[in-house]
Amino acid sequence: MLGLVWILNSGIGVVYLLLLVSRSKLIPDFALTIHFLHLIITVFYTRSVPSNWLWWGLQCASAALMTFLGIWACRWRELQPISFGGMSGSNNTGRTAGGSSQPQADGADESFSLSRGRGRGRNLPDGGDEYEMSLLKGTGDQAV
Repeated sequence: MLGLVWILNSGIGVVYLLLLVSRSKLIPDFALTIHFLHLIITVFYTRSVPSNWLWWGLQCASAALMTFLGIWACRWRELQPISFGGMSGSNNTGRTAGGSSQPQADGADESFSLSRGRGRGRNLPDGGDEYEMSLLKGTGDQAV
């Protein structure tokens, strides 16, 4: 029963790792440091190194669980879309005047967009749709 409680505690510890560390590459360091500190406290309290193989197995399983779930949770959070505090919500989901589905600021011209990199080079003044493949004026050649 104590082993089950310890594993459940490791699952709860993942939440604290996610909130405090927030970088997936640092999770193993922090998870193993927590278990090393527990070993040091246990040695000082009992005045001996634990010799029960079940204790060591439980600590290894707990460290592995915290590391695996911590890395997974941090990567899941890192891969979430970034919100810039722009105009998100259901009232600005329609198509805009420029033809894109990205919301635009009130009173802004057609070239302003809150997108992050999508649509680069679109709606150029020379009539080209794409920056990379637009025709050069006067030469008839395509830009490379």
